[in-house]
Amino acid sequence: MASLNRDTFVFVILLASAGVSLATRDFAATRLSAAGGGRKYIRDDVVISKKSKPSSGDDDEPILLPKPTSFGYLDVNKDKGSQMFYMYYEAQEAPAGSERVPIVLWLQGGPGCSSFFGMFYINGPYFVNDDLTLRENLGAWNRLYGTLFIEQPIGVGFSKKGSAAIPDNELDVAWDLYRALQAFYKANPSFQDRPLVVTGESYAGKYVPSIAHFILQASARANGFEHKLKHPRPLKEDVEPPVFTLGGLAIGNGFTDAESQTAVQAEVAWSMGLIDGAQRRVAEAIQAEVIELVRSKQWRAARNRSDELLHFIAGASGSATLEDVRRNTGYDSRNMGDAFLNQPHVRAFLGDVPRVEDYLWESCSPEVDRIMGHDVMKSVKNLVIDLLDYKPVLIYLGQWDAECGVASNDAWVSTLAWKGHGGFAEAPRDFWIVNGRIAGYWKKYGTLEQLVLRNTGHMVPHDNPLVGQLMLERWVETSVRGLPYNREKQTTQQDEEDAANPDQAEHST
Repeated sequence: MASLNRDTFVFVILLASAGVSLATRDFAATRLSAAGGGRKYIRDDVVISKKSKPSSGDDDEPILLPKPTSFGYLDVNKDKGSQMFYMYYEAQEAPAGSERVPIVLWLQGGPGCSSFFGMFYINGPYFVNDDLTLRENLGAWNRLYGTLFIEQPIGVGFSKKGSAAIPDNELDVAWDLYRALQAFYKANPSFQDRPLVVTGESYAGKYVPSIAHFILQASARANGFEHKLKHPRPLKEDVEPPVFTLGGLAIGNGFTDAESQTAVQAEVAWSMGLIDGAQRRVAEAIQAEVIELVRSKQWRAARNRSDELLHFIAGASGSATLEDVRRNTGYDSRNMGDAFLNQPHVRAFLGDVPRVEDYLWESCSPEVDRIMGHDVMKSVKNLVIDLLDYKPVLIYLGQWDAECGVASNDAWVSTLAWKGHGGFAEAPRDFWIVNGRIAGYWKKYGTLEQLVLRNTGHMVPHDNPLVGQLMLERWVETSVRGLPYNREKQTTQQDEEDAANPDQAEHST
């Protein structure tokens, strides 16, 4: 009877896991997105019957568990017991002599969302099926590169805060992540010559520049050129020199500079047909209040009013999500990653993590979101100025994102006071051709590149996995490694269809 009761308890937890996690996020902050966007609007009365692609395991057996190369905990602060949980996947097709093949770090946004969400929904080796088995992602980012998914900040997912406080600002978030990265590379000394490429989307438009700049400044201090940085931050004296190198950084549909991005919110919604002229004037009045609150450094009030602005636009337009205005439901509206990781056999595989009975994994942490709430509207764009002096930077943008999309990111990129400002403004924008069709518009000057991707929204690699993979590989090979790349000329429309996510058609108009 005890066994039956326990099994029943676990079954109820599995059935409820997606709904519970979403309800918890909504209770903590209706803006918190399972996708890391920080602002998600879900129309709950839409019911979708999603057909899964077959699992693609050996001999067509269902894939029940992921197969990471390594996983576990990385120490952040041993004295306080804080650790970050990670999964690492080695490159699937690394060429011979691949000791310098880059490692791609993926960071989710929020604030407070786990990179494991991206691992199972955006660009990892697997997607989750309806029956909570896995299928291979043919557009995975670890085709040519190692990929590293770390649950950060502490307090997110399986990561442990111990007796440490959850950080409430970007510098402390970066300091914790830096220590975890040091631990990862020290545990894998053969990786130390493999450059780290930092990537992420949405609120990771702040995480990515912050950790990349931290690595750059720590290296600059160790090598005697910290004084050359235009925007150094007060790093602690005991920051060790990095045992790895920074290769570059890529930001997808990022939220990086609140003031400039808020200033175009109403115009974007109006130009997409989401609101009319009268509603635009209401939205413009709200966004003016947000900007004044930012300038007055009333950070929490600014964040709250910003959320109200987005809620107004979503409500006025009846949009399921502003992250992709074509969609009839929000991204991962059924929280499949949560449900997968809340299965007992998955927890048993992961080892030293809490049992399902003791802890429900959530893709986004309301506690971290609350603690980081006052930091959301603070800009990190000046960090990008320093990074552009030393490393390649890619800004990639899905065309149908009405929240942190093309115009939103153009607004802050156009204000960057860097040596290539004028050149980038005048640089030509070229067609990027994949399968004989225009996949996007690529612009480059110096170390800065921007790619606008057609027929995609906030989560580009989910919306078109093959194009997302080709984008990453082209940029890393040509701009980070200085090598030729032309695989997009060899792929076919059938390749793109084979890699496609079935929910893109079923959840979109």
